[in-house]
Amino acid sequence: MEPLGVVSPHAVFRTSGGTHVIILGIDTAGQSGSVALVDETQVLASFYLRQAPTFSSHLVRLVDVVCAQVGCRVDDLGGFAVSLGPGGFTSLRVALATAQGLAMATGKPLIGCSTFEALVAFVAGWDGTVCPVLEARRGEVYAAFYDQQGTTIRETMPGMVTTPDALCTLVTERTLFVGSGVRTYGRLFAMTLGAQAVCLESVLEGELAARVARLGQARLHDASLAPSSALKPLYIRAADARLPRHPMAIVENDLPLGTTAPGG
Repeated sequence: MEPLGVVSPHAVFRTSGGTHVIILGIDTAGQSGSVALVDETQVLASFYLRQAPTFSSHLVRLVDVVCAQVGCRVDDLGGFAVSLGPGGFTSLRVALATAQGLAMATGKPLIGCSTFEALVAFVAGWDGTVCPVLEARRGEVYAAFYDQQGTTIRETMPGMVTTPDALCTLVTERTLFVGSGVRTYGRLFAMTLGAQAVCLESVLEGELAARVARLGQARLHDASLAPSSALKPLYIRAADARLPRHPMAIVENDLPLGTTAPGG
């Protein structure tokens, strides 16, 4: 019997021939959560829970479930990728600790990305300003601004926590809004900004883990160029609204949990 709130997994069998590097992605940043396995060409399997706190308690078991769907073991994976937030304190810590444990146990690399980066990855065909926006409760949202031109993506305004009305005052050109905040505040964005607001409501939070894994897949080959530092959740508090730039990083596999590499 499936755990409460679980959407049945889907699996795509790999084509024969060649060696596939499979990456496990984990996302628990929002109110929901997901895990997914991807290779170079497709999503192999994914699992989604509607509530991240419940998801956290099932996380290790669901990793085993998606591996079983694909017919591989955790040891067979080429690496792990985890969403660092922003999001709920407990769910982010559980996801990161789980990912770190899997990486250390298998000797495979761990790659982290922000939830903002994962959301921007949904709109690869858009040229211009992208604003990933997430519900932050208390009538506020987490948001950031990116400029996307083809395959070049540049952060133009770092993460912040703000009200939807205040966020609108920061928009100076046609902007694509994407993320859970669009579901709640998309109408407000459209009414306030008119033609400057393009709201994408079709993004499914259950697909975020696959995007996180795909970002990890892309960065895995550039591991030698990334700083060797322990990953930490990205929190945005009202007293410190700016989210420092935190590019994807590779965790050195021989680091004890909770330690940081020299210079990290």
